[in-house]
Amino acid sequence: MVSSLTEMARRGETPREVSVLAAAFRDASVPVKTAHPVVLDMCGTGGARFRTFNVSSIASIVVSSLGVPVAKHGNRSNRGCGSADLFEALGTRLMLSPEEAGSSLDSMGFAFLFAPGFHPAMRYAVPIRKEISTRTVFNMLGPLLNPVRSRRRQLMGVYSPKLLDLLPKVVRDIGTERALLVHGRPGMDEVSVVGPTSAVLVTSDREERFLIDPRELGLYHPDPSDICELDPSMSAAATRDILGGMVGARRDMVVLNAACGLLAYGAVDDLDRGIRKCEAAIDTGRALAKLNEYVSHFRSA
Repeated sequence: MVSSLTEMARRGETPREVSVLAAAFRDASVPVKTAHPVVLDMCGTGGARFRTFNVSSIASIVVSSLGVPVAKHGNRSNRGCGSADLFEALGTRLMLSPEEAGSSLDSMGFAFLFAPGFHPAMRYAVPIRKEISTRTVFNMLGPLLNPVRSRRRQLMGVYSPKLLDLLPKVVRDIGTERALLVHGRPGMDEVSVVGPTSAVLVTSDREERFLIDPRELGLYHPDPSDICELDPSMSAAATRDILGGMVGARRDMVVLNAACGLLAYGAVDDLDRGIRKCEAAIDTGRALAKLNEYVSHFRSA
């Protein structure tokens, strides 16, 4: 298995190989049922050269506060602050049953799905991943394995621009009906405010490629250090600051990525409108109220 994965990575994975693996692990996942016919996920592959704070997690809260059901699928980080590390630092219980997760989606329009709780088959891959020090297909599988059984739409950040060519066919093959794939400069699996972001909007019958330039949107910040990764306690504090109305590069990163989440879902048809809606969600307190509602409901012991 190790040699097969390393050889696959060396020559480059094919869409077919990624699709087959993703479908197999999704079929083996613990299903989450919801009354929502369409659900959004917002997450990145990880493994990017530039590591940011927990942009997609915070943006997910903003998008959910605007009435879009979001099933945020994620995990811990091996050497930083993953989405699970953030939600734990915010005081939430990570391990939800499928029934709790589905009920949370139905009643609050948001649930955090801690990946190990929904993918028991992945435990067999853990020793193999630890044995291999380089990137393999597993680095791109995580965002493809959301266990919610509904029509899927997705904002997916990728660690390499090469994946913008590989993954459009994959997301179609596994049944995602609409996905926005992004890679931001200088090398992040998010939409960037420090440089342009290459993007591909994938639907069942087309691919639309475009560039997202923060200068054109009034959200440009030239210093990458303003948006770099934080430890869990600092990230939890930053989350409350951002949703509480603090302005700056971190807020603008969250607003831009949340607007792209709305675009991926189909809730807006242009980023300018999405940005205005997301800014309003923060400024009126709706986004912070959504976070407080979720934390209160699933407060850790």
